Amino acid sequence: MASIRLHELTKRFGRVVAVNRLSLQIQEGELITLLGPSGCGKTTTLRIIGGFEHPDGGEVFFGDRAVTALPPERRDTGIVFQNYALFPHLTVNENVAFGLDVRGVPRAEIAARVAAILDKVQLGGLGGRYPHQLSGGQQQRTALARALVINPQVLLLDEPLANLDAKLREEMRFYIRHLQREFGITTVYVTHDQAEAMVLADRIVVLRDGVLQQLGAPDELYRRPRSAWVADFIGLSNFIRGTAAAQNGRVTVRTAVGTFETSGGAAGDGARDVLVVLRPEALHFGGGHPNRLAGVVRERAFLGNLLDYRIECAPDLTLRVQADPSRRYEPGERVELSFAAGDAWTVPAADPA
Repeated sequence: MASIRLHELTKRFGRVVAVNRLSLQIQEGELITLLGPSGCGKTTTLRIIGGFEHPDGGEVFFGDRAVTALPPERRDTGIVFQNYALFPHLTVNENVAFGLDVRGVPRAEIAARVAAILDKVQLGGLGGRYPHQLSGGQQQRTALARALVINPQVLLLDEPLANLDAKLREEMRFYIRHLQREFGITTVYVTHDQAEAMVLADRIVVLRDGVLQQLGAPDELYRRPRSAWVADFIGLSNFIRGTAAAQNGRVTVRTAVGTFETSGGAAGDGARDVLVVLRPEALHFGGGHPNRLAGVVRERAFLGNLLDYRIECAPDLTLRVQADPSRRYEPGERVELSFAAGDAWTVPAADPA
């Protein structure tokens, strides 16, 4: 397995800068997700790592070896595309064996390795089937087996679950994570699905317009976003505009609906004009926490394990609150909300991107 280092990668398509001076260090055995909206540069970055695109600037290293100028077949990578790219005229066995056959591996070894990897991905006994005879999940696992059987240094996954239904997609997230840990392979995974990234990743790379916005563990990005854009993109967020002042190590933010104590963020770094970031689950009904504000229930939706409320706290401020369904508040009902300082974070009011 190999670590990956990207040094100031830049890629242009005409006037569009798809990747803009991206630098990134991926540790050996780590699973990194490249996350962002369509057109943010995540797939282009993956293709550069795999050698399918050549950067206009910057370098790619696997370990200490520069691979920027090497073609895909000399980079020792396994790749799973969004459409799986299985050969329709070849059986599962033949699809999985393809990379080994191209490398000149002896036939007896190919047969043994193909059988072993098909057992790993729970496709034992299906080697004689053709792709059209497989379910979507079985096709996806065949593509994974083909990528893994060559024992690559790096595994590249380009939205491999996008074509599956919601329930199977959720199951396959955990399955891919299990396989990645078992093989210990350095993996770069492209997705636009925040939940998918949170489940799979050791660290998440958030991209926007080809620029790195934030890099960190899933809980860090969720709890401590660096900007309003990241906070809004990763999960659900409420924003309350205010002016910050640090006092005795605590950050106080004065807003139109109250003065609140927060745990830091941009306010702790000295910013004055800030947004208080509150996740829907951080807000609680009743005055059980120091930070309090009042509002009126405008909407309520049942989501199974919770109720999703819209609470109007001011003419230009409606907060989203998610709470246990055991106690229901009716539209039009006045309520008190509260939240802990540790659950409130601040970001700059002006988004630099």
